Amino acid sequence: MSIETILQSPEFEQLLPHEVERKFIPVFPEEFEQFRVAAYPIEQVYLSHGDEPFSLRMREILQPDGSLHYEATLKSRGATGAEGLDRIEFPTVTISQQDYLRYKSHQTPIVRKLRSEPMEGIVIDFFEDGSVQLESENPMNWEEFSKQYGNRFVEVTGDAIGNSEWRAHLSFRRANDGQEALKPRPELNAKDIVADILAQPADRMVTAHIAGRSGSGKSTIVREVYDALIERGIEPVILSTDDYHRGATWLTSYNNAEPWTEWDAPIVYDTAAMALDLAELRASRPIWKRTIDFSDCEPRVDGVIQPTQVVLVEGIYASSQNIAHSGDLHYEMTTPLATCVGRRLLRDMRERPEFAEPAKSLHYMLTQAEPAYRAQERVAK
Repeated sequence: MSIETILQSPEFEQLLPHEVERKFIPVFPEEFEQFRVAAYPIEQVYLSHGDEPFSLRMREILQPDGSLHYEATLKSRGATGAEGLDRIEFPTVTISQQDYLRYKSHQTPIVRKLRSEPMEGIVIDFFEDGSVQLESENPMNWEEFSKQYGNRFVEVTGDAIGNSEWRAHLSFRRANDGQEALKPRPELNAKDIVADILAQPADRMVTAHIAGRSGSGKSTIVREVYDALIERGIEPVILSTDDYHRGATWLTSYNNAEPWTEWDAPIVYDTAAMALDLAELRASRPIWKRTIDFSDCEPRVDGVIQPTQVVLVEGIYASSQNIAHSGDLHYEMTTPLATCVGRRLLRDMRERPEFAEPAKSLHYMLTQAEPAYRAQERVAK
């Protein structure tokens, strides 16, 4: 199911947290200089691009006591209506300075501003480039506030100029000779993968590895490749690195009887066992069909897998050097981080709403899952 279909589902819509905001540019920005005195500095790092269905930012805020506070927020693009820009805003999560600096780099768009909050639900932003913008999430307070200034504002709700992410990307391009940051790359094409598989020598097993973040669409493209091969009379085997999950019992024992929490760490997946199984299949010998039962997070054996002409390996560690073999095909999903995170949160809320904790999941994906994904040693392509 596509993101758009999910977001338009009335049953699902009511489960999601929303914000409705309006944005304005003052005709006479000098009238608001009085608010600059009490404004506090904010630096926003964007980990998303305007072509994505989600916006992901991290923020550094200087607090009144002089300390720095760090947080991350994920929002959908939303739609502009009569009441303003209506979009999903997942709960903001607190992160560490280390997490913030992990993502901030010369390749990330950044916007800096001073923020004042003259009334509840009303903010005034003084941007680094000298521009001033107001934002309202409280219609009653905005009506009162705007009357004080003669309603001398130009509404930019839904316009690019009213979007801080757009400002950050514009600033980046100005500083980098027009180069664009975080532009999504073309997605993998199942037809191309099938063509690569069919071009391999017929006298040996072909193994195609498809790796990517959680929520990147690995399962979808693997299914498309599988179906296309079936149409050509080839019945491939699908192996997931999830199938080689060690399970909660093993991991708890490994962690000195303490509950395990780092579910995306390399040790979670027994890629050495997967490498042995792949070697057995190449030698035309059957292997046990492994799986992980996520209801109790324990491994199971569910039958036998017979040798076959094509094996499709998918998972976040599908490109691990531990399971590489000479002649294997390797692919990496190009789906960017913000889209993956948004898909994952929506999937959890759709499929297991009673267990879904968006704030906890967002924090985990940014502070543990993504760092682990980036740190893995992949096969060179």
